[in-house]
Amino acid sequence: MQNVIKTDRLTTERLVLRHFNFDDAPRVRALVGNWKVARMLARVAYPYGDGLAEQWIASHERARAEGKAFPFAIEHQGELVGCVGLDADADDNATPEQAYEMGYWIGEPYWNRGFATEAGRALVRHAFEKSPVDRLTAGHLVENHASGSVLTKLGFRYIAETQLWSEARHEKVHALRMVLKRDAAAKAALESRK
Repeated sequence: MQNVIKTDRLTTERLVLRHFNFDDAPRVRALVGNWKVARMLARVAYPYGDGLAEQWIASHERARAEGKAFPFAIEHQGELVGCVGLDADADDNATPEQAYEMGYWIGEPYWNRGFATEAGRALVRHAFEKSPVDRLTAGHLVENHASGSVLTKLGFRYIAETQLWSEARHEKVHALRMVLKRDAAAKAALESRK
């Protein structure tokens, strides 16, 4: 598999997207270990125990090398505020070079400041401009209207309802799947500049 994201740093007007390092572990634990954040994510355990952040960060280099995942720390004014990334889309019948799933989380103190949209826009733009990716998928829990709004602003469109296992809730949750195709991404990018 190829490295779809061939950069270790993206910048926006307010944010820096960079690779995580082990110094980020306490901050990751504090932000994603918040119930209000964890409960809206499928893959994050709650409580978010000691060592989980370090284990997750340690997996990044190999995942990038194998083309399986490209996580970025979202930094604002030198402070870690969240995460955005792409994972090989296991739910899609496409090859990994054709479809990736975008995911993100923002720490509660930084909600409603547009950080998820800004970071997501940078990653989507980079993925489509610098790689052969045909489409991106994403999803959100039905009750997470803020996430749905972010993805819609980025140009994603709803395609299906599904049930996902939530590690934090220890149960299946109702979720919505979305897709963003290369041509729709170009159109959304032009509209965001108006």
